[in-house]
Amino acid sequence: MQNETSSSQFQACIEYYLNVLIINDYSVNTITLKREHLTAFATWLNGQCIDDFADVTLDVFEQYMGYLRFKKSENHPDKYLSVSTVRCRLTSVRVFLRFLTKRSFILHREVEKYELPSVGLVLPKPILSYRDVLRVIKQIPINTIKGLRDRAMLECFYATGMRRGELVNLDIADVDFSQSQLRIIHGKGKKDRYVPFGNMANIWLIKYLSEARPVLARTHTVNAFFLDSNGQRCKPPQLSSLMSKYIKKANINKTGACHQYRHAAATHMLDNDADIRHVQELLGHASISTTQLYLHVSKAKLRAVYAKTHPRA
Repeated sequence: MQNETSSSQFQACIEYYLNVLIINDYSVNTITLKREHLTAFATWLNGQCIDDFADVTLDVFEQYMGYLRFKKSENHPDKYLSVSTVRCRLTSVRVFLRFLTKRSFILHREVEKYELPSVGLVLPKPILSYRDVLRVIKQIPINTIKGLRDRAMLECFYATGMRRGELVNLDIADVDFSQSQLRIIHGKGKKDRYVPFGNMANIWLIKYLSEARPVLARTHTVNAFFLDSNGQRCKPPQLSSLMSKYIKKANINKTGACHQYRHAAATHMLDNDADIRHVQELLGHASISTTQLYLHVSKAKLRAVYAKTHPRA
């Protein structure tokens, strides 16, 4: 009975918190992820016979951290959760408990003592080279309606470095062909921005809009720029599956999906001497430190200096 009572209390607090996030216009993906993380935490607390979030001391938090470090991944049962995944889950818990403290559900301030595990510098997967990108592009059957759409999507990803969710949310009114730029509404962190696109993307976006989209559109079709087979806005998993499929078909021994083109766009621009502040603006990064990650990936300058200075080069 105690576990049932504490479980309902936990759920009530979690739902209250999530409703506040919904009111503050947090994305569906963020709400879903936080619900998953907090529900898992509440389940673990029940197993430890802890029936109140107010009893989550520093010691309890560190015990949960230890539990996560030796928890097997649901997607890869033979592997433990990565440090970044553990940190993400703990961050959700810490932010939630801080919220409860501010709302006076918790009277002590133990949450301020919580420390998260250090992730260190984690580089992205091997980035597609420009030659790789061209090879992937050749895998798309542009003689079909869906192929025209997929080509326009890929060109858009690579030209702008936009995120998967940003491309999904793109409306017809957001594409300004006269200025060759896209308007991204409510990007990550609910920030709007304009991003330019080049001539090649311009060609394929117009071709898709004039030849493919009218065929995909239905009477119930929304204003979404990119449509699926049912005339509806494309969904994120669909995009990941498509972009991953073409990378695999290219047989370049690299993996990834939508984010690969974002990584490639940033890295290739830095390779060609783009100012990192401009790349930051293009990608919509809140902090320059996030963009600096691509400096570690960008190899062109390092290879040039190595060739010029190393005696064995």
